[in-house]
Amino acid sequence: MKARHFLILAPAMILLMPRASQGEISIGYAMDVIHALGTDAIVTRYDHRESRLGLQAMYWNGPDHSNGSLGVDYDLIPSETWDLNLGGAYLARVNTVNGTHFNFSAGLGINIGSRFRVQFTHMSNAHSNNNNGWNFVGFLLRF
Repeated sequence: MKARHFLILAPAMILLMPRASQGEISIGYAMDVIHALGTDAIVTRYDHRESRLGLQAMYWNGPDHSNGSLGVDYDLIPSETWDLNLGGAYLARVNTVNGTHFNFSAGLGINIGSRFRVQFTHMSNAHSNNNNGWNFVGFLLRF
């Protein structure tokens, strides 16, 4: 799957989700702050509050060309303000930052008011080579 397909998947993901009253959609900007400085990303996230499941699609361009991910996670904290997410993500391209397509993901999100979200997303693998991982800090608008 090519990275540009994630630009198509993100809006489709939003359209296929359950009613908005059961969840929320967030869209925004993120940047890698540890291993791949200079990497800018577009983030689309859906959180289904009732089941505590989340979906996240990202597309980024950085030192190892463009890439994208599609992830599913579970929120460990039943809170409207805080999210602690654990799950998995599929990366479109393997490169020097991350050496496998399938990755573990962890995230911490803070909802500020009813419209803003700040989140940290980490994706890495258990492979011994090329496991620096992606570490994005994002600023999202909640709908």
